[in-house]
Amino acid sequence: MSVSGVGNSKNTSTQDNASSATKSLTSNYTTFLTLLTTQLKTQSPLSPMDVNSFTQQLVQYSSVEQQIQTNANLKSMMDSMTSSAALQLVNYVGKSVTAYSDTTKMDSGKANWTVNSSAAAPGSKVTITDENGGVVYQGSVDLKAGNNSFSWDGKGTNGADYSSSTGAFTIAVNGTDTAGKAVTITTEITGKVQAVDTSSSQPYIKVNGHLLPLSALTEVSA
Repeated sequence: MSVSGVGNSKNTSTQDNASSATKSLTSNYTTFLTLLTTQLKTQSPLSPMDVNSFTQQLVQYSSVEQQIQTNANLKSMMDSMTSSAALQLVNYVGKSVTAYSDTTKMDSGKANWTVNSSAAAPGSKVTITDENGGVVYQGSVDLKAGNNSFSWDGKGTNGADYSSSTGAFTIAVNGTDTAGKAVTITTEITGKVQAVDTSSSQPYIKVNGHLLPLSALTEVSA
């Protein structure tokens, strides 16, 4: 069982933006300091810099210096929080979860989904496609209102046997109620978390060989 991405948990995009802003601020700070010292060196002894103007520039100098330090402290806090979140995600590995998803892999020769329908929908159309988008199965199912279990044995409509396939399969279910009105249908999968991935802008968990965002989780159990 692998845990991917934990050691590389920083949000690259956020870090790049923060680093760019800090570099820009530091550059402005350096330029401001150079201009200020040059101004002091070249001012006329008979016409020194206005006191109020000089005081305002010193205040600006202090403000920029404080902002640079604040940015450095914020970056340190963000790194610490990201690392802490990544360590907490490790606790998901090995846990059984249910999540919104229409894609899963074969498990013991079957692909299983939970199909939730907003109303009873007899004769709903089921279409299953492979990783390349090719249709491998078409059929129908009578849905009751609420959760329905749907299990596919890997027998393709064209007679092919996909039960031992290691690829992922995606289900689509469309149906209407007894009045002919389209019903809302969602699908979920259940399985154990195999890995966590924090290398992108949001963390993902791998369930049944498929990466899912944490926001897709609906239930977690030991």
